This record gives sequence, structure tokens and C-alpha cells, in this order.
Amino acid sequence: MTDTPVQAAPPAAALARYTTAPDPGPLLALNFGFARARALGTALELGVFTELARGPRGIEDLAGALGCDPRALGDLLAALTEFGLLTGDGQGLTELSRAYLVEGEPTYLGDHFTEVLGQWDRWSALTSVTRSGDRSGDFGAPASRGRHPGLFGGGFPLAVRVAFAAVEALGMRGAGRVLDLACGGGEWGIALAAADPRAEVTAHDDPVLLGSARARAAEFGVADRFRFVSADFAAPPFADAGFDTVVLAHAGRFAGPTATARLVRECARLLRPGGTLLLADVMRPEPGRPALSRPMLGLSLLVNTADGAVLAAEDYRALMEDAGVTAKECVTHGLVTAQTGERR
Repeated sequence: MTDTPVQAAPPAAALARYTTAPDPGPLLALNFGFARARALGTALELGVFTELARGPRGIEDLAGALGCDPRALGDLLAALTEFGLLTGDGQGLTELSRAYLVEGEPTYLGDHFTEVLGQWDRWSALTSVTRSGDRSGDFGAPASRGRHPGLFGGGFPLAVRVAFAAVEALGMRGAGRVLDLACGGGEWGIALAAADPRAEVTAHDDPVLLGSARARAAEFGVADRFRFVSADFAAPPFADAGFDTVVLAHAGRFAGPTATARLVRECARLLRPGGTLLLADVMRPEPGRPALSRPMLGLSLLVNTADGAVLAAEDYRALMEDAGVTAKECVTHGLVTAQTGERR
């Protein structure tokens, strides 16, 4: 592209072109966003937050413990302090980092953040994917879930709050025999078990994810009412009409419309007549509702999955209808929409 000559003007008028333009700060922050993410990823890889959780440390002492160059580590700590993740002296944790970035804490999100940062190279394909429409990526295939535990189970500290709130809002206090299909961290089965003391939950997923779900069920005191079944997504090993409630959460947007339709039909097969199907996912907002981060999630699915997409609630309702399930209640908490239906 060639430069277009700018017509000469008196200095004051020329300066006005720049002083009256909108503040470019948001663009600069957006352009540099990748570097902030990389700084967080580096701190997690080095174990900065976990080490500082043992107590405030001077830079030389911390660098020795982490095997880092003191000057370079000091620059990293300064950036983390600016992010609000370290105290003003750069030697202690803030409430935010102590809650979510210290390994071993129940609310630790580091595995989830690391999984997202692992998509780094895939995002470099966004330009070519946008031009050609040709996609790849294995995140959407149900059989690949075990290769991405941080993505499908690592967000439990955030997801469990949504699951409990949605179950309460939907009034699901009589879940009965529950199948949590592709259970991830187990938050939906746990929420249903907490709401119904008589509920018996079957958690189904890749064995890698089941280990985390088992630990979470124990944490919430409901593990004695759980059984854990290793995934066979091609043919889940359950009898027809064997459950009162079937949950399919956070699988559809990764799998894409065709695979989701098959999963919804499978859920309907497993439900008794009159039983409840609970679909939960990030769904496109209704017109006039805030998009929040859904457009960026849509781009993530574009570069990381072969067919994934953020569907609308009416798309899920249509899939339910085709599977013999009548749509009932629908609630939205933040990014997540939970839709129930009754098996005809």
C-alpha cells in the first residue's frame, strides 16, 4: 500500500488532526493483549504464584527458588503487579491470584488458563481460516476430550457456581436417576445431587476427566451417590429409557450442529417418557441482549474445532423437538444458558 500525500496545513491545524482523534488506548491494549496473556502463562509455568503463596519473598530469594534470572524475573513481577495479581511491592499475592492461581487450591484455574494458552499457534491460522473457511482442530470431537482436561474440567471453579444457580432457578429438586453425559468436572451432576438428596448420578466421560469429577463429588459430600462410567461416545453403554434426568452440558458448541443433533437424540433415547433433558451451553444471546464474550468464543471455535459453533437457544429447542423432547424452562446466567425439556 502506498502512502497518500497529506495536504500541507498550518502547524495548529495539522496538530488538530491528532489531538481531536479518538483516544487510541483501547486499540493499543487490544493489539498488545497477546503479550499480557503470555506474561500470565509464563508466571504459571514458572510457579510464581504457588511459590509466593508460601510467604512474601525478596527477588533474589524468589529467583533462586524458581531458577530464574533475578533481573528478568523482576520485570515479570512488575507486569504482574500492574495486572493486579501481585501486591504493590511485587512480593505478595492479591486476593484474586491467591484464589485462582495457586496450585492445590480448590478454586485453582491455572490448568484451564494453560489449556487456553496452548491454543496460541492455532489462533495464528485465523486469517487463513477466515479467507478460506477451511477448518481443523480436534477440540470438538467428543473422543478427544481427555486430551484437553484443562478445557473440559479445569473451569470447574467457575462452572459450579453457574450450575448451582441454574438448577435452583429451574426448580430441579426431583432429579431422580441422573445421567451426566460428558460430565467434565461434574458440576451439573453435583448440583442436581445437592438439590435432590435422593438423586443417584451416573457421571460419564473420558477417564482422565472422571478422576477430577470424582474428587469434586467427594468435596461436595455426594460421591456416595455417584457412579463413574468411562466414555464410549459412539455408543454410550446405557439402556433405553433408563434415566429420569439426562444432562448434556458444554459439549454442543465444540461438537457442532450435526454431532450435537446426534447427542441430543442419544439423550432422548436414554430418558424415560416424562423425564427431563437439561441442555446447558454458551448460546447466542437473544436480540438486544449483551454479547459479552460470545463473539470471541465463536472465533475460538472457528480456529480450534472442525465444526464447532455457538448456537442459539432456539437451535437447541429445534434439536430437542426433532428428538421427541418438548422444550420447557430456559434460564441464562452470564454466558451460560440452561434449557430443559420433557421426553414425550
